[in-house]
Amino acid sequence: MPEQTLMEQLAAVLNVEIISPMEGNEAQGLHKALPGYQAIVDDAARFVQEHGEALHLAPSVLANLVEGLAEVKRLEPADRALEKLQQSVYHQRLRATDRCMEGLYDTTRRIRDFSEAYPELAEKGKFLLDFMKVFKPGRKKEKSGVGESKG
Repeated sequence: MPEQTLMEQLAAVLNVEIISPMEGNEAQGLHKALPGYQAIVDDAARFVQEHGEALHLAPSVLANLVEGLAEVKRLEPADRALEKLQQSVYHQRLRATDRCMEGLYDTTRRIRDFSEAYPELAEKGKFLLDFMKVFKPGRKKEKSGVGESKG
C-alpha cells in the first residue's frame, strides 16, 4: 500500500475529503449563507416535509435541507480546527522567516563593516550584497541644492 501524504493523513483524521479547488465562476455561482440560516433549516425541512407536495417541491429539496445541514454540522469542527491550525502554522512560518531575514541582515551588515579590512569577504559575499541591494536598497541620498532657496 502506498504511503499516504500528510494531507491525506490529516483528511482521514478529520474525516473530510480532498477535493479539487473550485474554479472562480463555480464558487461565485454558489448560494451565499444568510445570517442564521442553520437555525431555520430544521423548521424549513419540517415545513417541506408537511407541505412539499402541495408546493410541488421535488424530494431533492427536503434532501438538500436535511443532508446539507448534516454535512455542514459535520464539517464545521474540522473547518474551525484547520483555520486555527493554519493561523498557528502561518505565524510559526513568519517567525522562522524573521529569523532567516535577521541572519541575512546581520551577515550583510558584517560583510559591509569588514569589506575594507578584508576585501576577499566582500568578493565572496557579493551574491548576498547584490541580493540585498536589489531587495533592500539603502536610504536614498538627498541631493544637495535641490529645492533649496538661497536667502
